[in-house]
Amino acid sequence: MWFAGGLLLAVLAGALAFVGLMQAASAPKAKSEAPKVQVLVAARDIALQTTIAAEDVTVREVPPEVVPEGALTDAKDVVGKIATTPIVRDEIILGQRLLKPDYVGPQVALVMDPKKVLVALPPADLLSQLDIVRAGDRVDLMCTLVPAKISATLDPLLVTTMLLQDVKVAAVIHERPADPSKGSAAGGPPRALLLTLDPQDALTVKYFRDNGAAVDLALRSPTAAEGPFNVVNVDGDYIMQRFKLRRGAVR
Repeated sequence: MWFAGGLLLAVLAGALAFVGLMQAASAPKAKSEAPKVQVLVAARDIALQTTIAAEDVTVREVPPEVVPEGALTDAKDVVGKIATTPIVRDEIILGQRLLKPDYVGPQVALVMDPKKVLVALPPADLLSQLDIVRAGDRVDLMCTLVPAKISATLDPLLVTTMLLQDVKVAAVIHERPADPSKGSAAGGPPRALLLTLDPQDALTVKYFRDNGAAVDLALRSPTAAEGPFNVVNVDGDYIMQRFKLRRGAVR
């Protein structure tokens, strides 16, 4: 009886093992996990107009189907650039939401010094009309006016002065072509020059222009030293002295 009972238990154990093996063989194989890709995400909240540092981003593995267009993978493409929108923690970093600090163009306000303002000038001078001035150029604003128009106590003769010096051109706005499909996004003659100025300088430029001052641009060399050139105002006395002209005899 003991022998028969042990034999029966052995047969049952074998049968159970066989059934288990059959079930395992017939069960569908588990799907292998899809490979993930590495992307850069924000390690912390990044505010608008923040220059991104290395500690602001980290690498994260995510499924490829959740990666949006423009996602960046190399920290070298992110560090040192400026965020054009707020970026929340764990959000994937997108290239189209970043600008270089030296960027010039339609979105220049996003990388501007918060202590400066953007002003637009008409391309009234010949240098601008010839489309020689480019975004990023450094220019001086030369101005000619009759001081007596500002105050009756001032000289009624013309005077030419350097209104502002070493000003950076933020952008040059051109007219769009009649048919954009046959040309670039912006083309044609210049419509306006955008300059970044101190607020007080911006007011000064407006005052001179509103009083009929003729403003011309002088283009600086890219290698010119920063700061103002040493110049003096040009008026009648300056011309007399420089060219050694004699005043007419009084009759």
